[in-house]
Amino acid sequence: MLVESIVRKTLGLKDHRVVSVREVAGDLDVKLALSRRRRVPCSGCGNRCTVRDRLAERTWRHVPLWGIPVRLSYRPARVRCSSCGVVVERIPWTEGKSPLSAGLIRVLAVWARLLAWDVVARLFGVCWSTVASAVRSAVRFGLAHRDTSAVRHIGID
Repeated sequence: MLVESIVRKTLGLKDHRVVSVREVAGDLDVKLALSRRRRVPCSGCGNRCTVRDRLAERTWRHVPLWGIPVRLSYRPARVRCSSCGVVVERIPWTEGKSPLSAGLIRVLAVWARLLAWDVVARLFGVCWSTVASAVRSAVRFGLAHRDTSAVRHIGID
């Protein structure tokens, strides 16, 4: 399996493609681009819209492959949405303006359940506060998606 295929599967790309994977200063630099002639989802409402223009290139840290740091590089598109106006597209591998990919945030949160947060930070080469924000994000997601329909009584001992 090629590294491009692994990146494509871990990111869940549908509207984007992997252009190249190169080694730059010991890191894997993954260049991403929009698939040709695709309408991309609006970040506000999720409707598929036409691309208006492109922004400057941004980079995100992704889950390391075999201990090799991975960086994603992409020029986000601005779309013209009929209900939201001109906004940035919904980028599937990130949450908001975070410089970390959603996959790396989930990995940090899972490892933080098993190890001390400062150990996780050292293992992945991030700050302790980054691990704390990843845990906060996971807790926020869990609280928003919990199902309490089966709970009938709450007892206190």
